[in-house]
Amino acid sequence: LSAAWLIEQAGFSRGWSIRPDAPASLSTKHTLAITNRGGATAADVLDLAVAIRAGVQRQFGIPLEPEPTVVGSSL
Repeated sequence: LSAAWLIEQAGFSRGWSIRPDAPASLSTKHTLAITNRGGATAADVLDLAVAIRAGVQRQFGIPLEPEPTVVGSSL
């Protein structure tokens, strides 16, 4: 299965973010890319990635593996 399809079907559309004013969001062009809207910290990016991975796991029971490997994080 396509990770992008799983992400979208789990309710994470292009441009989705944890909250409307969040500095990190999914790309408006592709759900596999996380973008910095300006001022996002590493924690903002990781929080978004964790929320998306948890949503896919909850919806489909499929764990997504992050790419690239994140060093020094529990992601």
